[in-house]
Amino acid sequence: MERPIEQPDDQLGYLLMQASLLKLCVVNGALKKLNVTYIQFIILAAILELGATETYVTQQLVSSRRRLDKAMVSNVVKSLINKNLIRRTEHPTDHRAVVLTLTGEGVAIAREGKEITKEIDHNFFTKVNRNALQRALKKLLAD
Repeated sequence: MERPIEQPDDQLGYLLMQASLLKLCVVNGALKKLNVTYIQFIILAAILELGATETYVTQQLVSSRRRLDKAMVSNVVKSLINKNLIRRTEHPTDHRAVVLTLTGEGVAIAREGKEITKEIDHNFFTKVNRNALQRALKKLLAD
């Protein structure tokens, strides 16, 4: 007897991807008024947050702490520099690295974006057990 073909909606990976794409679409739509994409916001927010505790925020630090691809971070940083939201300066002790800082406008957008994404997260996840989902996703990402 042949096994029935598993449908996409029966596959957790597919459903996770679809939920991620849906949330990405919602967040990008909301961030449009700030003229940034979700990934641009994530990097702005990372620089803001890491700058509060770290002496020097580098692309490598942003990439590793936020689990982001190095090349993608590099490309997004370039676009944020072109938008005058980030400045790059030479690292004082590591000449291979550059220090990332937010401009005044970059700080304002990071802060406003945090409020926007916080509200979206609250509304987006109201139909599920948020704590259980968060624990499960953290467990998956821990390895």
